[in-house]
Amino acid sequence: MDSNKILVLVYVPMIEKEYDIMVPINKKIKNVTRLINEAVAELSNGCFPIKNDLLLYERRTGNLLDVMKNVKDAGLVNGSQIILI
Repeated sequence: MDSNKILVLVYVPMIEKEYDIMVPINKKIKNVTRLINEAVAELSNGCFPIKNDLLLYERRTGNLLDVMKNVKDAGLVNGSQIILI
């Protein structure tokens, strides 16, 4: 497995689906949000549109992930569960 990426579980309430997605640990959350949005749009066969105003939340705590932090500094690790809203 690529050590520059982690596997996160992304829950998408709008379509009530979960997806396992690999994300780079050195990218900012705002860039990863876009990557996750594109992946979910593809994996859901277009059921979830690409949008510019989505945010990521830590599923366990409900805390908003800081868009200016990179994935590693935001505290995400392999197996982290996040919500895309």
